[in-house]
Amino acid sequence: MSKVLIESTLQKLLSDGVRVSMPELIRYKGIASRLNLQPASAVRSSMAGTLSSRIKGRGMEFDEARHYQPGDDIRSIDWRVTARTGKTHTKLFREERERPVLVYIDLHNSMHFGTQLLYKSVQAIHCAALISFSALSRGDKVGCVAIDEEQDIELKPKATSKHVLGMLNQIVNLQNKAVSNLSETRLSHERKLSREAGLNKLAMLAKPGTLVYLISDFTHFQSEAFDAIGKMQRHCEIRPLQIFDPIEFALPQIKGANHVQLTDGLNEQSINLGDSNLANQYQTARNHWFDGLSNSMAKHSIHLRTLSASSPLEDQLIASKRGLVLGATV
Repeated sequence: MSKVLIESTLQKLLSDGVRVSMPELIRYKGIASRLNLQPASAVRSSMAGTLSSRIKGRGMEFDEARHYQPGDDIRSIDWRVTARTGKTHTKLFREERERPVLVYIDLHNSMHFGTQLLYKSVQAIHCAALISFSALSRGDKVGCVAIDEEQDIELKPKATSKHVLGMLNQIVNLQNKAVSNLSETRLSHERKLSREAGLNKLAMLAKPGTLVYLISDFTHFQSEAFDAIGKMQRHCEIRPLQIFDPIEFALPQIKGANHVQLTDGLNEQSINLGDSNLANQYQTARNHWFDGLSNSMAKHSIHLRTLSASSPLEDQLIASKRGLVLGATV
């Protein structure tokens, strides 16, 4: 992608590719209806009984109390209202049709990286915004767990615009603070908040029937993390989105040799770009890692989707028979 094209694309996205602002997230409200959040399959849960349904939620929610009528279930009598009014009242319930949506956003150091258009963390937050506005347009409740090395955000699902905008604003602040302190956190060998800690918080919020999006590069995810994801899969629908940068799968192809020095803030390494043998070894190693990640998800019957940080999110909405979905399935 040329420099001119990158600049014009960033201008369209209202982004600088590194930090995040509320205007660049609010623009996703305009395309929220294009994202498909319908259940992929009927719900089956040991906590939800033996029947299955495409309507996900807690089930029945109190609506109002009215005078008791012959034939009403005596178990539904509202004894408090009955005692207060002196007349027998019964509770009416309505089916709760909305489905809670939870978004896990990984903002650890490995996500603050990008070589072409956006930091992976910026693309992750764009995804979270699109998902949140899409859920809100359906009347679904939205919550999140966002975590980096130093801080985390934990918000229970609610179905109001004020809640979603407040949630996104907190994520914006977390991202921008992390970017500002990036050099200090990378120089520190102590990782205070692990990805597993965030997943445990997520599991506490994820009630049966919840749609859970996991947005991460899944770097440094250990077996404990995949076990936690597998447990949530038993009663929730899990949709993992792997955010990647093109250089993480293949080294740049250049003419001639070019010796470059790389660092992640802790370790330094030098490589020779233009070396075909090295490029092949690198791509083989990265493919092997990616296959391992896909297999770890597949063990729990979870399909991994991928999204690149090198192109706008709306360009990666993929058409399917059931509607538009995020990312390519692997």
